[in-house]
Amino acid sequence: MNTAVGAYRHHVGNPEAAKPSDTWSGWSTTFAWRERAAAYDDHLASVRREAFERGVEEEAERQGALAERNRFSELMTLGYEAAMRSFEDVAEEGGMRLAEAIQVTRLHMEAVKAFGVVEKPKDGDEGTEEDDAEFADLLKELEAEEDPEADSEGNEEDPETGED
Repeated sequence: MNTAVGAYRHHVGNPEAAKPSDTWSGWSTTFAWRERAAAYDDHLASVRREAFERGVEEEAERQGALAERNRFSELMTLGYEAAMRSFEDVAEEGGMRLAEAIQVTRLHMEAVKAFGVVEKPKDGDEGTEEDDAEFADLLKELEAEEDPEADSEGNEEDPETGED
């Protein structure tokens, strides 16, 4: 119904009408239907354009936040990897106790929880049940090396608090 003829056909229910009645033609001129319809079409185009621009701005904000979050995650990962290399060097030299390593791990997990950083394992870097068992055995060995008396007395030190 973009034309007066289309509107007239719809109003009278006659899709075959060739032209609007003289009354409709008079009203169209008197009430400036053509100009008003063009102004309304311009208004709708403006509303659509503004909505599109708002959508583009919102998407740009979302992408910016995502890029910032990814950059933070990347920095956390780089920091984590550097810290792990440093800890491995210290551990190889025997300079770090198990309680300290557990504290560092706890701090890392708190940062992950607080900032929503979730590291995805690299391809082929996923642990298996065998790896978990090997890690558990290694922890037991380290605990035994740190406090050999705890095993003989049955009083094991809590690695988190340092208390019996």
